[in-house]
Amino acid sequence: MINYLLAEGESASKLANLWDRFVNWCATDGLKILIKLVVALVLWWVCFKIINLIFRRVEKSLTNKNVDKTISQAVVGLSRKGLKLLVLIMIVTYLGVEMSSVVALITSIGVTIGLALQGSLSNFAGGVIILVMRPFKLGDWVEYNGISGTVEKIQMFYTTVVTGDNVVVVVPNGSAASTIIKNYSVKDTRRVDLTFSIAYENDFRKAKRIINKVFENNEMTLKEKGFTVRVANHNASSIDIVARAWVKSGDYWTFKFDMLEQIKLEFDRNGISIPYNQLDVHIKDDDKLPKPIDEEDALVKEEIEIEERAHKEAVENRELDAQHKKEIEEINNKKVSTKIKKFMKV
Repeated sequence: MINYLLAEGESASKLANLWDRFVNWCATDGLKILIKLVVALVLWWVCFKIINLIFRRVEKSLTNKNVDKTISQAVVGLSRKGLKLLVLIMIVTYLGVEMSSVVALITSIGVTIGLALQGSLSNFAGGVIILVMRPFKLGDWVEYNGISGTVEKIQMFYTTVVTGDNVVVVVPNGSAASTIIKNYSVKDTRRVDLTFSIAYENDFRKAKRIINKVFENNEMTLKEKGFTVRVANHNASSIDIVARAWVKSGDYWTFKFDMLEQIKLEFDRNGISIPYNQLDVHIKDDDKLPKPIDEEDALVKEEIEIEERAHKEAVENRELDAQHKKEIEEINNKKVSTKIKKFMKV
């Protein structure tokens, strides 16, 4: 019993001794550390608020100055994160942690992350290549890796693309930087290529004239760039006519759909049939031979006149080119002979 009481007394004295030490520590070092922690938290909050405010104004200023969004977002994002990291290092140093320890910690963390994310390093390199080489920018309509859509965000590791049906696709920058990219937004104009198949018993000149008229009457056609309507192929059951016209990039799909609908309607009105793959077996009957092509048809006449005019212009242009080349050669020969004469006189 006495031993038990002595043990209890020793435990109580130890607890009292520990409490006294804790109180003394709080009154001296503990209070200093608490003040430092409070100051560090206040500095952290204030500095981060100031950094965010500064870079919001920088982003607004760059937007007002029409700076490229791709570059501005990347530069602002990296600068903001770099400044915040610098603030954290300063706060840790203020709390008493030696700078060499911080550097060693950052180095070890960097090595660890590098080993763990070896595959992501190629994405980082791809992000740098995209920002430097700029194969596309924010807002461009692109197609690569089987994905097509509008570029919404370019980050250091991934690029975000929104497809036409509003699906968000996140693409690794490593693959984006190492594959073929089609950018449909760089040029202001695009060429629309269409192919129309008609039956052999139809007059292709009439079909060409119909297509030309539809192109001419459409407001979206860039007539100053011209358009082409020519026979491209003789298939087993049809004649293929290729039609090419230039439009503004934003009108591409509207124009293409309009042409497909309007030309089909005009073909139907003028008796031009669009065949489908089939095998017809007929017994030859001289009384049922195909009707001859009606060259008196107004559309056929127009197309013949246009073709003859175009052929005549082409011949005249070739003759003018040949004459121009001949004149240039004569001028050059005169210059050479003059130089030779001057040289001989010397």
